[in-house]
Amino acid sequence: MLEYSESALIQRARMQLVELLPEHFELTDAVLDNRGPIEAPDAVWQLSERNSGYGLILVEGKRSVAPRDVARLRERLSDPVLRLMRNPTVLVVAPWLSPRTRALLEGSSFSYLDLTGNVRFRIDRPAVYLRLHGADRDPNPQRSRSQVRLLGPKARRLVRLLVETVPPYRLTELSDTGGLTAGYVSKLLESLEEQALVERDRRGLVKHVDWPGLLLAAANRYDLLRNNAASTFIAPQGASALYAQMRNDEAGLDAVVTGSFAASEIAKVAAPTQLVLYVRDAQEMRQYGRLLPTDRGADVVLLHPEDAAQMAWARIVDGLPHVGLSQLVLDLLGGNGRLPEEGQAVLDWMRAHENEWRQRSLRGMGALDR
Repeated sequence: MLEYSESALIQRARMQLVELLPEHFELTDAVLDNRGPIEAPDAVWQLSERNSGYGLILVEGKRSVAPRDVARLRERLSDPVLRLMRNPTVLVVAPWLSPRTRALLEGSSFSYLDLTGNVRFRIDRPAVYLRLHGADRDPNPQRSRSQVRLLGPKARRLVRLLVETVPPYRLTELSDTGGLTAGYVSKLLESLEEQALVERDRRGLVKHVDWPGLLLAAANRYDLLRNNAASTFIAPQGASALYAQMRNDEAGLDAVVTGSFAASEIAKVAAPTQLVLYVRDAQEMRQYGRLLPTDRGADVVLLHPEDAAQMAWARIVDGLPHVGLSQLVLDLLGGNGRLPEEGQAVLDWMRAHENEWRQRSLRGMGALDR
């Protein structure tokens, strides 16, 4: 993709917007008589239609917009400031906007347009609403600043610590608890801060975590059945009977429940039919449940975890270990069938009951080996 100056970028965005509008709408340059307590926008447009009147558009053209830039823009163009200006539409234009940036702009009630075709434009007078989907990946990645890289088990370890524990915490606390090197944690936190998923103070202390956004970002690069070694079986007595047997017995099995049976204890979407277990010794579980191997119609899935941390920080539910809620959401969103729907239901429950499950200190998590 060509590199644009900000003025050329704004002109190209204007042409793109005009092409999307009905022919009887007119987009012209405008001037603010009284800007009030804000810096001058990069451009001001007026959108008019003969029978509906006109509305103002404040244009912010940037060659690059990172997620954390949205908060700065929101501070400058706050609701009280915009009300003084009779609520003009704020339109952010850029060569490309990441999914995270677009979500934050929409959450701030800003419109956006990028040159790959991502558009969300809303103005009340004249009434217009446009929404189009373009590229989710930057066509010119060399232009991008640091990108969040939540790939691999080490990254997911850090994600789980950030999600499960209420800040503040220091980098060294995170590295010691997660069994990670301080250098790795530092680099990943820097990337997460750029994506507005964490906030740190000047000393580097993590003071805020957007834990729902963090889980969604991590789940985007995780596949339950591909990242973990999976074996599929049929339980002769059925998955529900096997789960009940495990709950009633004191067999001391080295198994941790995830998937639908774990989700149903939190936010039930439908009756669970497939039992998914993390195990270190699949043979032990096969013998206990008299499981029969199968390639089709499996009602039991045994997973050898990609990382020991997936079985760590577990919860005890009716005497059985269940994966921690952060791991549960990752497994569900990274699963197939109705698992993603169950993952969203668990995530919604976590939002509504945050005080019930988040640890107040990393000391309550228990340190992992490096």
